Amino acid sequence: MSTKRKADDINEGDATANAAAASADTSASKSNGNADDGNDDISNNKTSSEQPIVKNHAAMMQACAAGDLASVRALLLEASAAEDSSNCSSGKNEEGTTNETTTTATTNNSSSNLNQRHLLSAQQDPNSGLSPLMMASRHGHLEICKALLEAGAPWNAVDRYAKCAGDYATENSHWDVVNMLVEAGTQAELILGASIRLAKQLEESSKNNNNKDNGDQQKDATKDTTTQHLEHDQSGKSSESSSAIPVSHEPCTKPDYLNHTNVRYNAANTLLLDDDNDAVMMEWERPLMNAHANILTHDGTNKKRVLNIGFGLGIIDTALQSYEPSLHVIIEAHPTVYDKMVKDGWTTKENVRVMFGRWQDELPKLIEEGVEFDGIFYDTYGEHFTDLEDFHELMAKVLQKPDGIYSFFNGLAPDNLFFHGVACNCVKIQLSHLGLDSEFAQCEIQVKEEEWKGVRRKYWHGRDTYYLPIVTWKKD
Repeated sequence: MSTKRKADDINEGDATANAAAASADTSASKSNGNADDGNDDISNNKTSSEQPIVKNHAAMMQACAAGDLASVRALLLEASAAEDSSNCSSGKNEEGTTNETTTTATTNNSSSNLNQRHLLSAQQDPNSGLSPLMMASRHGHLEICKALLEAGAPWNAVDRYAKCAGDYATENSHWDVVNMLVEAGTQAELILGASIRLAKQLEESSKNNNNKDNGDQQKDATKDTTTQHLEHDQSGKSSESSSAIPVSHEPCTKPDYLNHTNVRYNAANTLLLDDDNDAVMMEWERPLMNAHANILTHDGTNKKRVLNIGFGLGIIDTALQSYEPSLHVIIEAHPTVYDKMVKDGWTTKENVRVMFGRWQDELPKLIEEGVEFDGIFYDTYGEHFTDLEDFHELMAKVLQKPDGIYSFFNGLAPDNLFFHGVACNCVKIQLSHLGLDSEFAQCEIQVKEEEWKGVRRKYWHGRDTYYLPIVTWKKD
């Protein structure tokens, strides 16, 4: 396992961010049977699947492959007309009374007539999983991609080979399409994040206005909105248990992690597992943590003031201690991990201050004290992307100006490199609004299959490049 900083950091001016580097990685990490073999797998409405196909699906797929924008628009217009006709067939008759017969028929056919334009743009082939947007992206038809997105095609749908439209555009070097899809995905995720944040605010408001505990149902509803395909689990390391769906498709958040009672270390102290046998932290991360520590201490400068959120195996804190920081604050919220820190002597080190609790509660104390840090690192477990955003708001108040450096474990959307690029772009935009610049240094990392023995779910998927965030204050 080796890690090194490359000189050719990701170009901040390119909207693709990490996504532009996806071609080799995504090809190498997919299973046998490549959907992108040069042949367009288009169903003629006859498949072994029972899944219904919307009208004109085959014609739409063929038009997308051929780059026939006029036909694509005509098919979408026809779908809209069919929808309008369906809507008009219900309602009032000439006398102004309800036409019960027509209304009943319309209700019975609502699944086939509801938003036909949207369904046509989004329909995936039951055999290959290819969608019109994937087909148009594969062939580099930018204007068709725009038309499909406007009609409601999801930018983040994946096919049977776990590839999305952005993957196909990247693999075929259609960079104008890649950039457009990254922008579309970023806008969608920022809107989704805002809706989740609003739901949380409404939930908190409801709790504050009611003395009885009626928030559980609202919390479940809020959590459901986080299960979009682009899972913004900040750590990329966790998942809610469920027997109804594959492990890899489970949500990547664990809001109940701090209540887990069977969090444990292995005998060699190289693995930290939660109640579900998902890894909180693993030894293979050490080279990455060493690289983070070197950057946070300004290329290994001694006597810096550093803050770390999330102790885990203590890998990065051990690395930071090697640079003899003048102040080293660690915030850890899980009781089992905190007890391990006490046992290992972290609470008695002269230059270390351990704060036991959630960063949401402890970081405001540091702000009130007026403490500033030269380097700050964030590596929590099972939190949502909106938690990371909330942390950034507070982090900016304790990061020393003008030379402070911030970083975080970059496990954003780990299952798909294109989604990872969109997530990084979202972080970049949010940090920019706080007056911070972001770059992503490429680190080489190899994780052997045997590393995952005893771990229920992987949070790293065969890629050999890790994009290490380096966040600094914008220069005036």
